[in-house]
Amino acid sequence: MSLPPSLSRLGRVVYSLPISIGHLFASARGIAFWTAVALPFSYLPLFGLDMVELTIEMFVLLLVVNIVALVLGHSYHR
Repeated sequence: MSLPPSLSRLGRVVYSLPISIGHLFASARGIAFWTAVALPFSYLPLFGLDMVELTIEMFVLLLVVNIVALVLGHSYHR
């Protein structure tokens, strides 16, 4: 397979990769989905065993991360 001469060096590297952008997005959706599933299980050990100080900011941060992961991973394997 020959590459067009107009491609830059970086373009040639990206063009020759066997991984497509769609595959990368599918992988990111899978990671987000499983993060959303597993993250709530870390709340009890983190706060119950005093591994981190329980503050409202920390709780809201974890909640926002979980919501973002839910939104991004919502269409995983649909």
